[in-house]
Amino acid sequence: MRIDAIFTDLDAYTLDPTRPRAQKIGVWGNRIIGFDEELDGIDADRVESLGGATVLPGFNDVHCHTTWFGLTLASVDVTALPGGLPDVYAALGKAAATTPSGEWIEATGYAHRDYDGQYPDLGRLDEITGDRPLFMRQTSGHAAIANTEAMRRAGILDPGFEEPVGGKVVRDAAGHPTGLIEETAQTLVQDLIRPYSLDTVVDALDLATAYYAKEGITSFGECGIAYGWIGHSPIEISGYLRAREEGKLRARAQLMPQADGLHPIAANSADGFGIGLDAGLRTGLGDDLISIGPVKFFMDGALSGETAALRENYAGKDHPGYLQDDAEVLRQQILDTYASGWSLAVHAIGDAAVDAAVANIVEAQQRYGRRAVPNRIEHAALVHDEHLATLAEHGIVVTPQGAFADGIGDGMNASLGPDRRHLIYRAKSFVDAGVPMAGSSDRPCADGNVLRGIEAFVTRRTRGGDVMGSAAEALSVDEAIAAYTVEAAKASGQGADKGTLSRGKLADFVALETHPAIVAAGEIAQIPVRATILGGNYTHQTP
Repeated sequence: MRIDAIFTDLDAYTLDPTRPRAQKIGVWGNRIIGFDEELDGIDADRVESLGGATVLPGFNDVHCHTTWFGLTLASVDVTALPGGLPDVYAALGKAAATTPSGEWIEATGYAHRDYDGQYPDLGRLDEITGDRPLFMRQTSGHAAIANTEAMRRAGILDPGFEEPVGGKVVRDAAGHPTGLIEETAQTLVQDLIRPYSLDTVVDALDLATAYYAKEGITSFGECGIAYGWIGHSPIEISGYLRAREEGKLRARAQLMPQADGLHPIAANSADGFGIGLDAGLRTGLGDDLISIGPVKFFMDGALSGETAALRENYAGKDHPGYLQDDAEVLRQQILDTYASGWSLAVHAIGDAAVDAAVANIVEAQQRYGRRAVPNRIEHAALVHDEHLATLAEHGIVVTPQGAFADGIGDGMNASLGPDRRHLIYRAKSFVDAGVPMAGSSDRPCADGNVLRGIEAFVTRRTRGGDVMGSAAEALSVDEAIAAYTVEAAKASGQGADKGTLSRGKLADFVALETHPAIVAAGEIAQIPVRATILGGNYTHQTP
């Protein structure tokens, strides 16, 4: 018998209890065909030595924004610049100097907490950019900064302007816009830029997934595409197909359309169809490389900008955030979507939003049953004890981001105050209660390096030297690795094909310099990635 490849000289931690360790892996037809003694007497077209590397199942980031991340790699980056706001102004001035008159300047990575809670002065931005419209996204993605020219083009300055549902144009004491636009109000400006061309989308995927390969990522969930403020083109799926055809997609993608695109479908009344996408597209379509996942719903905003919907006011503030729409409207949309065959991925960060998300998903499952691709609560940032048993009983997945600890952990602690901070981005409580929990980054809203995410789950260390929420929520190294492998695969409804190194599963794995449990917890992110293998072929390899 002859197979495609045998990978040797490795120490594989398979995460499969039937064979926990292995020194050789055989691959045929993109899948694992056997290990060690099972490969005796078998020839291979390729014999690949991994030089004694530690091998783990390929990393799976189930909630990220890949097209957006790729676009940021080509945008003006204003992330935590060391010189403060003067450095931001300088970076924008440099971009303005090379941007033709009237053309857009796009920037990304602004976080007011990196700049002592300050936002850029609108007058200074106008002076720098002139007649070039500016759109500068906040790191969270739930707010952006626009200059006067961009707001003028968007109609924000028109007499009688009305804010969109679920969004806000922030104004000063005199009622003048400051340039900060929140949540759905961003769409007013974004729609002047979008839709991006397929060429632009493909180039973004090329850049982004090449980056992923260097970090050991073999699968990801693209959480919100095609529609709403988070989408880039109504034909974004075509961009993924083109990237695949052109060899520019280096990881397996589960695509989650944004719910803004849902609409009534004129199906036969006997089908009981609610709302959906044209042609009956729904969760489950696709293959091993590109598949359609759940629909992404937004219940609320972000803790970093204090737009997430809380039960009680933010610490020291007179408001509790807000839902993206009327609670009953959101409930009915979720139920109608589930009735049409879609699984659900409901963004809920504040505890008031989590309350609604849990109730809506439970009601949907009780009416229509469970799905092969589980329903999820994206972020699940403030979950009370009362919900843990319900989440476990109904198999509802949560996707907290440990990586938020560094960038916004200190700010979230302050926003919630000492009495509520123990609820922030829980992890150990989910694991101990049997709640399915998958690893993710929300990239580019946070560092998407999975090893850094594993480290963050273990240490929960903030930039200011505190811990995000409670130290009691820290995971063990093995629990954190499982979140990005075994549990991530289950959360995507793909546990039969990935998540462990097992016979018959896809040959996706990452070769590391050492096992994360061997180094100090604060050094996990520094472990070199020697190679990334997708279906038995290298997507990344160091000499």
